[in-house]
Amino acid sequence: MIPTPSPFLRRAFIPTIHFARLSCRTCAQHGTLSRNALSTLAANNTKFTRPSAITQALTKSRLLSQSSVAPKSPSILQFISSSVWRATHRSGGSSRNGFRPPRPRGPWQRFRDAFNSIPNNVIFWSIMVINGCVYMSWQFAHAQYTGARDPSYILWMRDNFTTSMENFRAGRLWTLVTACFSHELTGHLFVNAFTFYFMAPPVLGALGNLGFLGLYLGGGIISSFVSLWWHARMNHPDMHSHGASGAIYSVVTFFACAAPRTTFYLFAIVPVPAWLCVSGLFAWDAYSAVTDKRIQTDSAGHVGGVLAGIAYFLAKALRVF
Repeated sequence: MIPTPSPFLRRAFIPTIHFARLSCRTCAQHGTLSRNALSTLAANNTKFTRPSAITQALTKSRLLSQSSVAPKSPSILQFISSSVWRATHRSGGSSRNGFRPPRPRGPWQRFRDAFNSIPNNVIFWSIMVINGCVYMSWQFAHAQYTGARDPSYILWMRDNFTTSMENFRAGRLWTLVTACFSHELTGHLFVNAFTFYFMAPPVLGALGNLGFLGLYLGGGIISSFVSLWWHARMNHPDMHSHGASGAIYSVVTFFACAAPRTTFYLFAIVPVPAWLCVSGLFAWDAYSAVTDKRIQTDSAGHVGGVLAGIAYFLAKALRVF
């Protein structure tokens, strides 16, 4: 269950995405809604504007009611979104008298259940706080360099919180994950935090804590690998990149795959379907990566995040895990 939104969110919950500044993966200059919810959004083409509107839509939905009446003309999108529900809610057979014996619960099942029982807010704000702490570490490192002319802190942050071929070859593999929580500039942190604040809660509520972390961290790691591969191919050996945008792109893309007709607002004004918004971002970042024009933005990392989100959705729909 997703926690009750604040009065502000109850008044206006509009997931706003700035097309040109959704989130950018900056290169270092130093070198619960339930699963039913997403299915319902896709099946009913509900405009995702306010929690109250969503609640009304879910109340009328066949997925939350006892009615077994099927839609007259199910679309491909409805079939795919319902596959996500089946992928995450496996039902077993029952005996003739209706009794179904409980399945044996191993250590993994007990851990999963215990972890998913943690309130979604704890996971959500933990990610926000970690990003904030790493940002403050960057500011301290810059202050030390500016005041005491001590570059050691900046070098340590670069070696442990940025993705680069230098770090990868040195065996600092943890940077594939830590770079996804690293923001050096205030504007970079704000844009990513703003996007995460509005887009993460529905996906977190639908996938559960463990599933969401798998999407978020997996998307970040794939984004880092794609970034490393592409910059090596483009002969950028000194490229250092960091930022949560690769992980956030995977979350936004998963949302768009599950509810493609949900309305996003560009510049908080222009309504655009989710599928078109994500497709446009993907095309723009792919073009920028190929032409190598956006020096201060890791477009390849963005592309990796989008691909990770699509892959995770398909894996859920096809019941891979």
